[in-house]
Amino acid sequence: MAVIRKIKDNDVHRICSGQVVLNLAVAVKELVENSLDAGATLIEVRLREYGKELVEVIDNGTGIEPDNFEALVLKHCTSKISEFADLTTVGTFGFRGEALSSLCALSDLTVVTRHASQSVGSRLTFDTVGTLHHREACAREVGTSVSLSKLFYTLPVRYKEFQRNLKKEYAKLIQLLQGYCLISTNVKLLCYNQTSTSRTRQLVLSSGPNGNIKDNILNVFGSKQVNEKMYICLKDVNNFFSSNT
Repeated sequence: MAVIRKIKDNDVHRICSGQVVLNLAVAVKELVENSLDAGATLIEVRLREYGKELVEVIDNGTGIEPDNFEALVLKHCTSKISEFADLTTVGTFGFRGEALSSLCALSDLTVVTRHASQSVGSRLTFDTVGTLHHREACAREVGTSVSLSKLFYTLPVRYKEFQRNLKKEYAKLIQLLQGYCLISTNVKLLCYNQTSTSRTRQLVLSSGPNGNIKDNILNVFGSKQVNEKMYICLKDVNNFFSSNT
């Protein structure tokens, strides 16, 4: 007869993390939203081998204060809310404190950051449960870079599936980033990919910084895609965002 036992906490964390971060697009989405929440006006997404070897998101946002380093990737640690009632006033993309914790459990995660109050940056490495493993000073402008190496390697079945469907995962990611390029005004968003056959990174997506959605669409899709009907719709969309910000 099978005996019911409690699953170890570390194993629970790995399993649940795979339910939070479902694919490559979600992993990058969480990092891009963190950058937007930090007030970044320049966000670079850098991929190596379509994200199989490395995913890196670099921004010029506010950076992270040293007092927050220890709790940075611990589960359900967040600066956005302190109790359930705060959900009614949340004005950011993220607030649950799950994304970085989950990414930490699914990859080798490194953070390089510098807050405006600091004269130098800090390179931070964490173990799979979110404990700060190592910290060292490094050169960096104000902002934050998050690197994910070997995404999903802690879940062998998911890792194999990710590698087998890599091009599809990459296509979904580009489609997602196009959406953020369209809606994010006054933000320059770039995406690069580098393969083993190329010595340099190839620019695959670029937008902004533009003050309106119409110009974002022109950047992403080109002038041929923007016809008279789209101009009419965009005027309404811009008016909507202007009246709700």
